[in-house]
Amino acid sequence: MISLENVSFSYGQKEPVIRDLTVEVGNGRIYGLFGKNGSGKTTLLKLMSGLLFASRGSIRADGRDVSKRQVETLRNIFFMQAEFRFGRTSLEKFINLHKPFYPAFSMDILEDCLTESGMSMNTEKLDTLSTGEKKKVMFSIALASGSEYLLLDEPMNGMDIPSRGIFRKLLLKHLGEDRTAVISTHIASDMENILSDIMILSDGEKMFSRTLEEISEKYCFGYAVSGEGSLYAEPCAGGYRVVSERKGGSPTEIMTELLFNAVTKGRLE
Repeated sequence: MISLENVSFSYGQKEPVIRDLTVEVGNGRIYGLFGKNGSGKTTLLKLMSGLLFASRGSIRADGRDVSKRQVETLRNIFFMQAEFRFGRTSLEKFINLHKPFYPAFSMDILEDCLTESGMSMNTEKLDTLSTGEKKKVMFSIALASGSEYLLLDEPMNGMDIPSRGIFRKLLLKHLGEDRTAVISTHIASDMENILSDIMILSDGEKMFSRTLEEISEKYCFGYAVSGEGSLYAEPCAGGYRVVSERKGGSPTEIMTELLFNAVTKGRLE
C-alpha cells in the first residue's frame, strides 16, 4: 500500500499544487486518476514515486518512507512519465542497462508485450520511434519490470484506437492480483471496464477516491427527461444525463465522465 498523509507540495514560492492531501492506494487494484489540467495529477505521481519531496506530510510505500529513496522502495515503484526520451540507443542496450535494477524483471513478459504491440526487441534506434511507439515500448518495460506499483502518466497519449485496446488487454493480462496500477488520463472512456477504483483530484486538495463497488452502491447513473431531484444533471440529446442517490434496485453502469463532471463541480464528495 502507498499512503499519503496530510501531504502538501509547492514549486518554489508559488501556491501549493498539493494541499493537505490524505489518500491510500491499496494493493492489487487498478486506479483511474482523473483531474482537470493543472489539478496536480503529475505532481502527485512524482511525489508517490520519490521524484519530488513533500513540503509537509508523509508518503510511505509498504511502510517505507518514499522520500528516503531506498533501493528496496524505488525498485518496487515504476513511474512511466508522460514525456520521456530514450536517447540514441537500441532497445537491447536500454534493457541491459536498466534490467539489473529490477530483480523480478521478466523477459518473457517484455517479449509478449512487444509482440502484441507490434514492436520488436531488435529495435536499433529508439529515438526515431513515433510517440505512440515509444509509449508501447516503455509500457512493455513497465509491465516486465515486476514492480509492485506502476504509476502511469498519460500512457496512451499518441496511441491509435487499436493500440489502446492492446494496452488494456496487456494491463489485465500481466498486472496480476499482487500488483497495483495508478493511471492518469484525460480520456475517461479509455479506462472504463478495467478500473477497480476511481480517483478524482480537484485543485490539488480534494480527492474523491472510491471503489467501483462503493460508487455503484451509493449512486445511480442514467438519462431522464428532467434533472429535477438528481444530485447532478447535464443536458444531452432528448433530456439530461443524471447522477442520483441509489435507493434500492439493481446497480447501474457507472458513467465515468459524468461522475468526473459531478465531482469537479462540487456535487459529489
